[in-house]
Amino acid sequence: MTKGPRTASTTAPTIGHGRHHMLGAFAAMLFVGVSWGANVPVSKVMLQHFDVVPMLTIRTIAAVATLGVLLVLAEGVRGLRIEIGLKRFLLIGLMMSGFFTIFLIGIRFSNPISAAAVQVAGPLVAAVTVRLVTGARFDPGFGVALALTLTGGAILAAGSLFGRGALTLGGGEIIVLLSNALWTVYSLKAQAWFDRASQLHRAYVASLSAMGWMAALSLVLIGLGWAHSPFAVTDAWIWSQLLLVAVFASGMGAYLWNVGASRLGVAIASLWVNLVPFFAVLWSMTYGFIPNAYQIAGGLVALSGVVYMQWRKLQTTKR
Repeated sequence: MTKGPRTASTTAPTIGHGRHHMLGAFAAMLFVGVSWGANVPVSKVMLQHFDVVPMLTIRTIAAVATLGVLLVLAEGVRGLRIEIGLKRFLLIGLMMSGFFTIFLIGIRFSNPISAAAVQVAGPLVAAVTVRLVTGARFDPGFGVALALTLTGGAILAAGSLFGRGALTLGGGEIIVLLSNALWTVYSLKAQAWFDRASQLHRAYVASLSAMGWMAALSLVLIGLGWAHSPFAVTDAWIWSQLLLVAVFASGMGAYLWNVGASRLGVAIASLWVNLVPFFAVLWSMTYGFIPNAYQIAGGLVALSGVVYMQWRKLQTTKR
């Protein structure tokens, strides 16, 4: 007679914990979409004042400082210890800094709207990369979600073709798209190379290593006269925009991406990148760009794709 109640009492917390786990991933990836969406228009504006590598160095330093403070508050000073081998430490930072550099070079030579639109195809690149690296199969519902998100991207592109402005391609859009492959490999290794470290610790270690790579490259480029010192820019508003993106997109965004990727898997988390064009359009409004009906509709369709995928994950958790 006691067997039934005991089974119910042990099953309910498991289901509740699983649903809470997935809802936490939902919130994390929503923040990633918002912060990385802001990164597209703000980075385009920043590149009018800074060279790519020196700007990334400042951003990475600010991100490391933010993650370091959060890590100390959450885990104490011991949380700052680096316990992975030197080879992995260097490689994880090389992958992260490489992605940042390639992505911003793509932004530098592309139209912001078209760059945001091509990112909708990012899950295709991520899914192929995951399949090649791990051999993992696609989760149920992935095809439907991918179709919806690609449709959203097509609508965004159509808005540029048939809306108020013409679609202009600067050539960097393909670089932006292909950079997803490097970010996917980084995401896989960030989950595989650490033992029981928290996602906050993983983001901190990767960002710290990336900071070293970026700082060294920046000093070389400035020393050779191939780049200008970022401190030559004295506009307070420009610096405030740079630091805000550094803290929320490079710092908190990288940490919460790790949270989402650890709970959903890298391939599924990559679907959430399709929220970036939607929020990029919304953030662009603060710079005087008004979205048209195509851009709004495309963002909503892309949103429906990730919501559908999340719903399937929640249903699986219930079962």
